[in-house]
Amino acid sequence: MSLLISNGYIAAIGPAARLKAPANAEILDGAGKYLIPGLWNMHVHLGAYADGKRALSAFLAEGITGVRDMGSPLDDILRLRQETEDRTIPGPRMVVAGPLLQGPLPFQMPVFLSVKDVAAARAAVDMLHHRGVDFIKVQDAIPHDIHMAVAMQARLDHIPFAGHIPPTVLPEEASDLGQHSIEHLGGRFWGVLIGSSAREPELHAQEVQMYQDILTALGNKQTPPTSNMRSEFTRAVVESYDPKKAVALIGRFQKNGTWQCPTLVALRTLWADSAAQYTSEDLRWADRLLAKNTEIILMMKRGGVGLLAGTDLAPGTKNGTIHDELAYLVDAGLTPMQALETATRNAAEFLGKLDTAGTIERNKAADLVLLDANPLDDIHNTARISAVIVRGRVAFPARH
Repeated sequence: MSLLISNGYIAAIGPAARLKAPANAEILDGAGKYLIPGLWNMHVHLGAYADGKRALSAFLAEGITGVRDMGSPLDDILRLRQETEDRTIPGPRMVVAGPLLQGPLPFQMPVFLSVKDVAAARAAVDMLHHRGVDFIKVQDAIPHDIHMAVAMQARLDHIPFAGHIPPTVLPEEASDLGQHSIEHLGGRFWGVLIGSSAREPELHAQEVQMYQDILTALGNKQTPPTSNMRSEFTRAVVESYDPKKAVALIGRFQKNGTWQCPTLVALRTLWADSAAQYTSEDLRWADRLLAKNTEIILMMKRGGVGLLAGTDLAPGTKNGTIHDELAYLVDAGLTPMQALETATRNAAEFLGKLDTAGTIERNKAADLVLLDANPLDDIHNTARISAVIVRGRVAFPARH
């Protein structure tokens, strides 16, 4: 097959014998190679401008032609989005949240906004909306009333909101409130699994208390407790798992259009990066919990819940790239095509861009990755990159 690109869009597709290149066309030889849509990493944090600029170039080299930034300093991320669109700097397409929203905290950082009450939460959503972010991101440390206020203001402003399931909120509540995507299957308070537990009310009360204990420790400038990562809690989450409750929760996600971005590569780092502070029992039940999370992903796919590929890790992280995430999704039971769709077609559908992106079709954006081997034979072949095209131009390998 041959493909003709003009003005950043796919102008024609057809058998190579019949589709001839115009005389002035730049030729990229794809003989014996495989073309896929450009990949979207649907969970990144680019950070400050200089760090983000470097990361964007590195993401391009990984075949990523689109990123969803889930929390970065506002002025920096808006500048990066503008400059990549203007082609002032090389980089993927970007959708951005700006700083993520937290509840009252005794410290501030550029990557988040700490809002003290319902009024401040609604004002923060309104401000971010007017500054031009694409969606609102909620994090863990949010009281129940503030989470509801964010959801209501986002609906009034006609802007999506996405993020973790705070320990103060049940997963079914988050879904019913219109949360567009749930990250990490809820985050490190295991929201999706708690919503699938026969002991949900009891475990939810425990996680609310854990949240209060963490806030108290931070207020006293002490190291916050990690009860949510310890075997006493994770064992209860795993052992109380109820398949019928899981099916009901998945049905709710499907009905409400609540997407899931599992970030399996990031979940695997939660205990591994600081294993020394955990007991052997902590680590054993961590493995069981991660296995249960992986099991529920296939149930979600079969239940019609939309799945997205994201890493929540810097580009080039060992065992933490988008290619590793796709491989873990295949390990979870998805076919290579289904895994590939989480970073291509699904991402475009989630973002409301399926008419212009996500698949290789005439009149769609020319964001493409040329591979040396077929990813449908082996999903690891998405890493065997020959060339990356974004906005109709070869972005990798760089041409001078």
